[in-house]
This record gives sequence, structure tokens and C-alpha cells, in this order.
Amino acid sequence: MSKCNSIEWSSLYLIGDEKIDAEHKRLFELASAVQTYRNDKVAIKGAIDQLIRYTKVHFANEERYMESIRYTYLIEHKKIHKEIVNYLQSILENIQDMDTEQLYAKVLDFVKNSLVHHIMVEDKKVQHFRADKLGLRKLFEWRNEYKLNNTEIDEDHQKLFMIALKALQHDAAQDKKKHIRQTIIELNSYMKEHFEREESYMESISFPKLTEHRELHTRIIDQINDLIKRLPTLSLTQFEKELLASIDIWLVNHIVNEDHKIICFERGLHIL
Repeated sequence: MSKCNSIEWSSLYLIGDEKIDAEHKRLFELASAVQTYRNDKVAIKGAIDQLIRYTKVHFANEERYMESIRYTYLIEHKKIHKEIVNYLQSILENIQDMDTEQLYAKVLDFVKNSLVHHIMVEDKKVQHFRADKLGLRKLFEWRNEYKLNNTEIDEDHQKLFMIALKALQHDAAQDKKKHIRQTIIELNSYMKEHFEREESYMESISFPKLTEHRELHTRIIDQINDLIKRLPTLSLTQFEKELLASIDIWLVNHIVNEDHKIICFERGLHIL
């Protein structure tokens, strides 16, 4: 896992497209320059301006790619790009009203809550759109980098991966749809148990973002329930691909982006 309050690229943010991954990494490098110049507002302004210009270039490249593959949600994705650029520009416009520490905090917030989320959710959706089931299956596995160094939470996360993969493992003698439905119901049940344990833990340490985190848990459970309801309307191939894509976003993004905040808070560090 990356450090709590620093701007640092991680292999966890790779989406599997060499050009786009390289551009994402460059965005992190440009954002981290603000940390380098933390006592020089003029240099920070120059770094933010460069970050904005490169962000626009990257988004234009990404949008051309999405157009080339006829991505279904291109319009919505373009809107998110515009919102991100506007947020960065608002930092630049209000630079005189902030000291250097406040500026760094703003850029850190952009990286942690806008850039990482955009990569792990929206850009992954593009990756899923163009990938086949086999390609998604290769991407979906437990990695030690997901560990939060909290034994109970890490064991729960690993079991969630194991149950999700079990849905895709069936032999010829089984009723495949029945097997999948039973396994997804098992996943849903265990995820609820895990979320209850995680929420109890957050209460025990007085985690300040407990309410927001609970809402995310509810949203994930709702998405799983929706997938279970739609199972009869989908072919096995469609369902397996959608399951892999959804779990990759629900579970991996939640661990990397949200659960990591719990550990940062536990260490006595400020969370955004």
C-alpha cells in the first residue's frame, strides 16, 4: 500500500494499457512536484499549472481511445474529466488565499480522492469494456499488496476473493447457473458479515468517516443484490464477465482506496 499522506504511484493503479498507465504515472510525478516545492508558492503554482496542462493532454488521449472502441459511457466519462480539470483550475485560481501547506493538502486530496478513484473505477470500466472473460479472469486475483496489515480484515478480504472466484469454478456435472447463484448469495452473506466486523472495528477506534464508509458498504451490497436479480436475464458468459468486472471495482477499489484510510487513521495520520 502507498503511504498515507504522500503522493506516490503504485502498481495497484495499473489498468493494463501501457500508454494509459504511463500517462497516469506521469500525473503522479507531476503532482508529487508540489511536495518537492512545499515552501515555494511560485514553484508550486508552476507545478500545478503543468499538472493541469498534462491532465488535459491525458484526458484528450483517453477520450480518443474511448471513441475508437465506441465506449458506451463516453459522454459520462468526458463529464467526469471536465469536473476534475475544473477542480484543479479552482486550486490555481485561489492560490493566493492558501499557504503552501494548504496547497499541498489540496493537491493530495486531488490525488487520493479524484485521481485514484477515477483510475480504479472509471478507467477500469473502460478496461472491462474491451476485455474478454479470460482477460478479466487473469486480472482478478488476491495480491499481497492489498494487505492492510490488520489480520482479521485481511483474512476477510482474502475470503471474499476466494468466494467470488468459486462462482466461476464449476464442473460439467453441475447446473452452472444454480452453482453461480448459490455462490453469489454466499458472497453477499459473507460480505455483510465482513462489513459488520469492519464497522464495529471503525467504531472501536472512533473512525471519523464511519458514516460515509457505511454508505459505501450499503451501496456495494445493493449492487450485488442487483446482479443476483439480473442473473436469469444474462447468459453465463455475460454474467461471468460482469461479475469479474464488478468485483474488481467493488472490492479492489474499496480495499485500496477506502479501507486504507482506516489504517492511516489508526496510525494517527490525517485522512482526507
